[in-house]
Amino acid sequence: MHILIVEDEEIVSEILIARMKRWGQNVVLATSCEEALSKIKTGRFDLVLLDIMLPDGLGYEVIPEIKQALPNINIITMTGSNTPDLERTVRAFGITYFMAKPVDFDELKNIIDHIANKQKRKVA
Repeated sequence: MHILIVEDEEIVSEILIARMKRWGQNVVLATSCEEALSKIKTGRFDLVLLDIMLPDGLGYEVIPEIKQALPNINIITMTGSNTPDLERTVRAFGITYFMAKPVDFDELKNIIDHIANKQKRKVA
């Protein structure tokens, strides 16, 4: 799969990239909302792993633009500032999954594998 990771914390992004590559995924990094939208418009992605708190805004605010460019995109959001209100707000954007940080990598791998299997069935 082609995955766009949108994460501004360098150590977190390095760990995510290393894990995803180990799992056989193709990954691209964006560190802001603006950079994410730019890469969405010029790339082909199956999944966006989207941090909520970014330097230039709230990640979930760009979800409508991401979905406009790629209507069938899967989006997993992640945040270290989880509250029930934030989760309700973010889920209202029609995301695939809401994940609290620190990331549970077994859970993340299971979700990515599930998405990849669904995509393979659609192609077959």
